[in-house]
Amino acid sequence: MKRELNLTGLKTQVDYTVDTRAKYNGEITTPVWPLAKGFSNLKRIFKWFEKNGIITDDSCGFHVNISFKNQALNWMINPTNLILCFNEEKWLKICKRRGNEYTDCYMDELLVSKPRKSFSDEDKALHWIENKIEECVEERFHTINFEHLETDNPYVEYRCLGGVGYHLRFSVMAKAIVEMAKNLERALPDAKGTGFKTTKVRQCFLPKMSMKVPH
Repeated sequence: MKRELNLTGLKTQVDYTVDTRAKYNGEITTPVWPLAKGFSNLKRIFKWFEKNGIITDDSCGFHVNISFKNQALNWMINPTNLILCFNEEKWLKICKRRGNEYTDCYMDELLVSKPRKSFSDEDKALHWIENKIEECVEERFHTINFEHLETDNPYVEYRCLGGVGYHLRFSVMAKAIVEMAKNLERALPDAKGTGFKTTKVRQCFLPKMSMKVPH
């Protein structure tokens, strides 16, 4: 693939984390690419998959690592806003990834059942959510992994994409990546466009039977 597409920096290895009927299970990692170049190269890679009979099944994840070019901005990202401003439910549904052990949905664990919790203001509700998110991060993989934000090379890993034949749906994957890039901007201090976040915060404290996920 590297030779035919003339793409340097690609890394390939056997994937032992999945158990399929396929003779070979592989994992591919790309180097860091600017957004436009990344889209162009990704489209070529997906076409190469299709041409060479590469299969992406329900065990297959398409993980997107994304960050700002200005490294200082990455250290300013608010993890709580990153989660609450992203429509993880929508992309899990599109990729049929609900229930996958490596892509747990934060909202599933943020919903309060009985007894219902009540807070005098949104700041206190957010504080409860922040604590809950910290517990979630320690437990297992979720749709967004932000543990790399505290490293010398900070970035955010989105794990909600993938599934059967995802490489045949480039436009859908590209749309999701654009949404992820916008979401990083929403998670910066004093960012605007928090209406979706407010809606999701309220959803956390509604009875589960009446819960409708915003899209």
